[in-house]
Amino acid sequence: MRGVWTALILTLAVTVAADGALAQSKPGANPAPPKNPVGATAASIKAGQQVYAQQCRHCHGVKGLGDGPLAPTNPRPRNFAEGKFEFGSTDGDLFNVIWNGAPEPKTEMKGMEGTLAEKDVWNIVNFIRTLGPKTAPR
Repeated sequence: MRGVWTALILTLAVTVAADGALAQSKPGANPAPPKNPVGATAASIKAGQQVYAQQCRHCHGVKGLGDGPLAPTNPRPRNFAEGKFEFGSTDGDLFNVIWNGAPEPKTEMKGMEGTLAEKDVWNIVNFIRTLGPKTAPR
């Protein structure tokens, strides 16, 4: 009987550990958002705008209104002009959503890790900040 309990406890521990590892790898899941290492300079914002035009405007639209030609209808892409973000509002939170993707079923946003360089994503974050209200949280 003791062996059965040991096996049961071991199985439970492995299951909990595996579930925790899966939670860390899910899109949008990152408990410690990084700090933005790229200053919001004119050069960074311009570079971010260029990458955004190539990678993001198809869904988020040229002006970030969530009205791009390939935008899904349910759920709609984020409207950056509102300055509201569902998955956190810091630069690090925005970076994580762009890098890792956002949790389904609330979004179809796929992560850009492996497609973009980290610096490109930080430049996009800096550009997105120019689309919303001037008081958007950093």
